[in-house]
Amino acid sequence: MDTADVRKKFILATIGNFFELPLDDPRLAMVADDASLNEMLDSGACPLLAAYLPPAEDRLVLSNKVNSSAGGEQVLVFFKTQPTVITDNNYHQTLLVSSMLDSPVSSLYHALQTLYAPMLLQDTSASRELDPKLQKLVTELSEGLGSLVRRSSSAAGDDTQTTTSLAGILSVKDERQYWNDLSSKARSRQEKDMAKEFYELLEPLERDFSLLESVMLAEAEEVLESCQNALDDLWQQEFPQQRMAHLLHTAANQVARYVQSRLGEEDFWKGPFSQVEKSLQEGMVVCDVWVDMCQKLTSIFWKATEVKWEGPPLVPDYCKSVSERLAHILSLRMLHRQLTRLLTVREQEDLKTDDAFKPFAGLKPVHYNPYTEPLWQAAVRQFENSLKPAEQRISGKLREQLSRINSGAYQLMQEFKRYKELIKRDSMKRELIAEREMLLGQLNAHIQKASADFSSTSVKGPRRLPDVPEMVSNIYWVKPLKARILDMKKTASELLSELSGYDELIKRIDDLCQEMDEYHNEQFDTWSREMLQRIKTQELSLATEGQVLSFGAGRLLQVSYNRRLVGLIQEVMHLSLMGNKIHPDIVATAKHAEKFLRQAKALEEIANFHNTIGDQMIPSQRPMMLEAAKAFTALVNQQNGVTWSNTAELDDYIRRLKAATHRLARENKELAKCHLMIKDRVLTLMNTDLLRQQSKWKELLKEMRSIMHQLSERGFKDQKSWCAHWDRQLYKALEHQYQLGIEALNSHLPEIKIELTYRQQRLQFVPPMEEIRMKYYSQLKRFLAIPNVFRGVSEVNENPIFPLIITRNAHRFGPLYQRANQLFARLEAVKDRFTDLVALGAGDIEEVIEKECHTADDWDRNFKLSKAKGQEIGKIPGTEEKIDCMSLSFQPLRVELEILNRRYWDLLAQRLSASVIRDTNAIEQFANDAIEDLRRQPQTVDEIAEAQRKYEAHGRRTEEMMVLLAQAEKKNKTLAVWTKERVDKLALVTTLWDNFASRMENHEQIITKQVESIKNNLESQVNNFNDEIAKFGARWKQFRPSEDQMDGDSAKVEAAIAKIKEKREEWDILMETRDALRRDYEHFSLPEPHFQELDEIESDLQKHEQVWGQFDEFRSSMQDFNNQEWIVFRSKTYKFDEFLAQWNEKLQRSGEASMVRVRLLQELEKYQAVLPVLKYARGEVFSEKHWMEMYTMIGIPQSIPVERLTFGDVIKCRDALVVHAEALKELNSRAAGEVVVRQALAELDLWEVEARFALTQHTDTKGDLVSLIKEWKDIINKVGDHQSLLQSLKDSSYFGGYADRARVWEQRLADLDEFLAGLNLIQRKWVYLEPIFGRGALPQEQGRFRQVDADFKAIMADVTRDNRVTALCRIKGIRSILTTLQDQLARCQKSLNEFLEEKRSAFPRFYFIGDDDLLEILGQATNAEVIQSHLKKLFAGIHAVNFDEGNTAITAMKSLEGEVVPLDKTVRITANVEEWLGELSVRMKSTLSSLLQECLKDAGNMDPLRYPAQVLCLADAILFTERCEEAIKDGSLSNYYKELQTKLESYTSVDLTGGGDDQETQVLGLKLKALILDTIHNIEVVEKLVAANTSSVHDWTWQQQLRFYMGPQGTAKIRMVDAEFDYTYEYQGNAMKLVHTPLTDKCYLTLTQGMHMGLGGNPYGPAGTGKTESVKALGGLFGRQVLVFNCDEGIDVKSMGRIFVGLVKCGAWGCFDEFNRLEEAVLSAVSMQIQTIQAAIKGRAATTTLLEKEIPVDLNSGIFITMNPAGKGYGGRQKLPDNLKQLFRPVAMSRPDNDLIAEVILFSEGFKSAKTIGKKLVAVFTLSKELLTRQQHYDWGLRALKTVLKGSGNLLQQHR
Repeated sequence: MDTADVRKKFILATIGNFFELPLDDPRLAMVADDASLNEMLDSGACPLLAAYLPPAEDRLVLSNKVNSSAGGEQVLVFFKTQPTVITDNNYHQTLLVSSMLDSPVSSLYHALQTLYAPMLLQDTSASRELDPKLQKLVTELSEGLGSLVRRSSSAAGDDTQTTTSLAGILSVKDERQYWNDLSSKARSRQEKDMAKEFYELLEPLERDFSLLESVMLAEAEEVLESCQNALDDLWQQEFPQQRMAHLLHTAANQVARYVQSRLGEEDFWKGPFSQVEKSLQEGMVVCDVWVDMCQKLTSIFWKATEVKWEGPPLVPDYCKSVSERLAHILSLRMLHRQLTRLLTVREQEDLKTDDAFKPFAGLKPVHYNPYTEPLWQAAVRQFENSLKPAEQRISGKLREQLSRINSGAYQLMQEFKRYKELIKRDSMKRELIAEREMLLGQLNAHIQKASADFSSTSVKGPRRLPDVPEMVSNIYWVKPLKARILDMKKTASELLSELSGYDELIKRIDDLCQEMDEYHNEQFDTWSREMLQRIKTQELSLATEGQVLSFGAGRLLQVSYNRRLVGLIQEVMHLSLMGNKIHPDIVATAKHAEKFLRQAKALEEIANFHNTIGDQMIPSQRPMMLEAAKAFTALVNQQNGVTWSNTAELDDYIRRLKAATHRLARENKELAKCHLMIKDRVLTLMNTDLLRQQSKWKELLKEMRSIMHQLSERGFKDQKSWCAHWDRQLYKALEHQYQLGIEALNSHLPEIKIELTYRQQRLQFVPPMEEIRMKYYSQLKRFLAIPNVFRGVSEVNENPIFPLIITRNAHRFGPLYQRANQLFARLEAVKDRFTDLVALGAGDIEEVIEKECHTADDWDRNFKLSKAKGQEIGKIPGTEEKIDCMSLSFQPLRVELEILNRRYWDLLAQRLSASVIRDTNAIEQFANDAIEDLRRQPQTVDEIAEAQRKYEAHGRRTEEMMVLLAQAEKKNKTLAVWTKERVDKLALVTTLWDNFASRMENHEQIITKQVESIKNNLESQVNNFNDEIAKFGARWKQFRPSEDQMDGDSAKVEAAIAKIKEKREEWDILMETRDALRRDYEHFSLPEPHFQELDEIESDLQKHEQVWGQFDEFRSSMQDFNNQEWIVFRSKTYKFDEFLAQWNEKLQRSGEASMVRVRLLQELEKYQAVLPVLKYARGEVFSEKHWMEMYTMIGIPQSIPVERLTFGDVIKCRDALVVHAEALKELNSRAAGEVVVRQALAELDLWEVEARFALTQHTDTKGDLVSLIKEWKDIINKVGDHQSLLQSLKDSSYFGGYADRARVWEQRLADLDEFLAGLNLIQRKWVYLEPIFGRGALPQEQGRFRQVDADFKAIMADVTRDNRVTALCRIKGIRSILTTLQDQLARCQKSLNEFLEEKRSAFPRFYFIGDDDLLEILGQATNAEVIQSHLKKLFAGIHAVNFDEGNTAITAMKSLEGEVVPLDKTVRITANVEEWLGELSVRMKSTLSSLLQECLKDAGNMDPLRYPAQVLCLADAILFTERCEEAIKDGSLSNYYKELQTKLESYTSVDLTGGGDDQETQVLGLKLKALILDTIHNIEVVEKLVAANTSSVHDWTWQQQLRFYMGPQGTAKIRMVDAEFDYTYEYQGNAMKLVHTPLTDKCYLTLTQGMHMGLGGNPYGPAGTGKTESVKALGGLFGRQVLVFNCDEGIDVKSMGRIFVGLVKCGAWGCFDEFNRLEEAVLSAVSMQIQTIQAAIKGRAATTTLLEKEIPVDLNSGIFITMNPAGKGYGGRQKLPDNLKQLFRPVAMSRPDNDLIAEVILFSEGFKSAKTIGKKLVAVFTLSKELLTRQQHYDWGLRALKTVLKGSGNLLQQHR
């Protein structure tokens, strides 16, 4: 190709590459100047160029058109994006290239489907720019083209169009779409139906494959497995084999591509090995599942069907190759890992093992195809070569590691497999030849042993699986055995194939496999024959035309579906998967049964529900569910025409039955939930102090009533029985707390704070004693009267039972009031301690000081007294003194006395200082006054007379003042002594006194000179005064006011009044001058002067004052009113009314007609008219809007703010007020209505700001502080209150204006209610689960809980940052977060429960301890201290254990009393606690068993120090039985009786004092007492035998005794009459044995006979008769673990079920004390569980079903119940249902024989005369009980008697 045109080079090079032509090919050169090429390049009108290579011609053909008719030719097309000329610069941007391999339609379809549709329709930038309508068109175009391609692919075929070209089918979706297209274009009805059927059958397959892309690899296996049924259904409908083969290959390719896409981004060479291994294995499993499915379908399943698969099995090669490639990758990683595991870090660095995977850099390992295979193989070879240096170093290490394996062939093989990839290499094979030969030898031996074991087991029969036929169970057994053998064969072939002896091993393996196959075939044939026989006899048939449901015995609903068919379906499926060819009749029967299996299971569930719903209901709630129960029963009876064959009607009938069951179950569950909720609250009340927590009582009662009210509203009406039940329970709780409250009332009453103080000159309490008494007695009476006002849960309580509590407890009130009087007497006595100290305040201190303190000596004496009192006051205690419920504080008294004394001291100092100052001031005042008087020269007559008088007075007081001055100086000195202060003024007064004395001497001369000058001035003063009077009179007559001014405005009136006042003031000054002149004339005895016009002016002035003064008074009063603020005065308008009334009465009473009176009356009328309207203008409920409306209405200026509005402003608008009275009234009403709504919303706004969470700090397991919310109830209740408030506001007619705000609050409160409830639940679950997960429990759930923990802490952090309640709503996504947290916490809780249940299943004794204890045990399984603390809960007799030096193994067990029993084999402590605890249980039993055998061998010389008490007593019992039977046979019972007497004498004569170790001596003493008790019983038995002349061991007297034997295999046996039991060797410790009495023997006999018949035992009788102790004692004699459970109303069916599971699995006895206290519903359900257990034990079944689980049964289990009488004195008991009574053998327990018990115990304590002493002691107790008064602290029963007997034994031992 020789051309310089760049454009042509590009086009020709592209054509050459496409058609695989070299660039120098002449065919390319020939077309370089082709006209079509030039046309396309140089002409903008030519859009394209097509290139062809015709197969028949050796040339290239170019054309400007595409020939669509050319079939089979390859075409390459160049086309322009725009009509333009192609240049050197634009050919890359303008030309597009496309190929056509088939047809234009096919090319367009594949381009669109593969390239353009994903880009335009998926979430990319291109898709976001494309209009949705265009995207829809693209989708429709793609689907249409696909349909056309598929039709065109099959158009040339035969008539069926099903087996022709499959080129258009590239996915499962295409295949389904092909049949859809075919159904619409079919030529015949048959063809259309077939296509439609195939289309529908392919739907689940398409759905699964579409789902495949969205799931992870781990989930893909499940998706693919579900495809098998779809493929099988498709094949059974005669799907064409060619299309099926293509479909399987297409699906396999999809699977392979899915795996490759999932693993494409995985870093196989550098990623963590565990992650890589997991991913690769998951990918291999997915591929292998599909390959295996294809092989099995085409080689097994479809070979045995009517439509058979022709030809060899189909194997999807590509999918299989991908799986092999993944396996190869894993083997390389495994090889590298195995190699580096044996190298040190230094060696790895030296050998550069980290670089081993560099050859794979750039390769995509999962992309398998023939082209990449050489590259892959080359990289593998480089990898292997890089490892050769490392192989040389590790061979020795690997040899050493393999040589340490001594556990057996299988374990050795596992170790070889661990390094399989390494050992497979030739160099390693050579290095490990010896080890491989050793493995070969061990495998040979293992196969020989396995063959022998198989032969033996196959003859005897392996252990049968539950609910599986024996033959099928055998097949299931042999299958994994063969798989294990084949695994050995595979490993041997990979690692040992070249060794001599390999062929022999393979032959043995093949022989064993052949033997297993023969056994398998034999079992399968037997099963097939049996199934065919049952099918033939219709034992495995289904009556499809019969009724589906029928009633059996006891009205139990039964399903007419043979349950064996369910097992057959499972067996056919499993056996088919194992490759067995099952007979067509069996397959047909299974398929026929499977067709109705779904309906049968549904009906079975409904029948079970019908049969058990009565037991599930709570008895007291049954009336509430009567309606739903009747509806369900009626529906069960409606089976007209419903049969198995009528599927549609059957499904509809099942649907209706399920709806009815769901309704009934839902209602029952809802009622039971409410019942439990109320129960929780009642139990809480039982422990809630009635005295101090009354608010909690009220809250809980309110919640209980609310629950019942809500149920009533939902239609549960008849609650009378339920309410009565809960009232009875509340009665118990109330009476219990009432009695506790009475006993502790004085101490527990709310604390009364009292202060002792000194007030009003006496000691008194604050509050006063009367108030204290009133408060105390009111609290007392309020508490005592609680039952009277208590109304329980019923809304209307017709017959209240609660007041009976007061009557029943009235005898307790007397002592209560006596204690109250004693309390007040003690309180009063406190005052006497302070009588002396308060004497100081008995009178008025000031008065005392005034009375007692005069001289300086008086002051000095009182200062000393005050100092002494202060020292006494300082000794008064400053703390509070507690007197029962009263807290007395002396601090106020101390403070008062200190104040009193301080005041006394201060008054002394103050009064002393004041006395000195007073004296000084008196002297100073006297001297100053005198000096001033003497210094002034008199100018008038009065002044001269006054001066003379004062002179004489000063002379008289001079002597007195001198004495006072001397006293002041002495008191000033005393003041300085006690207060360090003195009055400095006294020194100044002394100087002043000297000045005064000199002036007194010169006074007479001054006075004489002044008298003469005064007389000469009097006449001129009178003349001047008359002139002033004349001037005033002229001015008054000219300017005085006239009456016509009253008609003017207010300014003129005010001016007139002011003028009159002004003239009155001027006149009064003139009158003062007149009076002074008259006095002067009178003094000098001159005639009185004359004053002109004086009286006339005075009269006229008074007249005008009277007229204008009344009007001024009214105006002044009104001004006072006008100046008052309206906001303040509006509530005091009555004063204005009174003011008007007073003036009206005053004016009417005056009667004088004047202008002033008329004017005032007119004013009063105007004001009185506006008074009624003022109340509407008060505005107390007005908002700003209302004020403005009123301003506008009556004309008040808008500029006056409301806060400055005065009464004057309102009264000025009096006319407008009257006119708009009705409008103001309406405005006032409207404002009053709106204020309620406004205030309520304002209260909510305020609550939003103020309501905050109360938080407390909690420390999690990491040590981090987490804030938690407390006081939930207050917040939730407050939100509920606000919701109720908003609901009530909606009823207001003025609500509309505030509706928007209210809606916002309504939504916010609804959200808050939901969020708070959810967060409360989440917090409680988090607090419970966090410590558990924080310790690392449940690693598989750690991720989930970490996320929960983070989310919860994030929420609480938000709450801490803003602890306002409403801020919770502003947390982003809070609703979804809370929902997710609740779901995840529930999953964590479920996982925890499943984990604990798994551990309990592994070690059943865990069923008897709580979750917290179990978690602690599991978490610290190797901690010695934890082990010690919990062992006593798991083993009744083991109180502690002894460890070895490293605390790694248990060597011995110890009882509570200190008895040590070494174990026959140590128990190693491991992390798997359930394993070593199980081993401890085994070792405990084996130790006791071996010790018993040794003890019996040493029968003649048993060492009590060597053997535990349990073994000694058991051996003694066995020897007694053996010796007694010999004596009966020989007739030597009398001799044997003497031997026993001698034995007892020797036992009671043993002296244990001085025996060394106290604990060892104590244990030995306990063993001795146990042997004495047994010996005494043995003597009594022999006495009975002698008395009955027993001569045969079969006589009743001997048979009725409890006898012990040693079995042939070294196991102990217990017999009583015809019942025989195994001894189970549970360690019992050294517990005190029960004394044998006739009552005990009767109880033992009844219980053993009951167990022999498969029943339980029921000792019943009053308290103290030994019911429970007898069961425990019998269990101890049998070597059983006995667990006692106290029953009450709180135990439910599930709890009992768990207890039963534990008992049955570990072979323990359960004694349920006070069994008849359980609820009736619980009793009924429990009876079914007990019946199931007893049936299993009686039938000696290996397993039974409890709580829907299959559990193994230990036949040594037993269930016993004890009961008190149901009646008076035993509250809460009830009679057992008849069906429950039948399960237990009853035995009446009467009062025990105290004489016999006392005698036996005294004997065991070492008393020789036990019989005599015992009778006397019992007589003392009996007389005391009969003669002494009944007191609560008296106890003359058996427990007190045994205490005395025990004490007597201790004293006897001390005496010895």
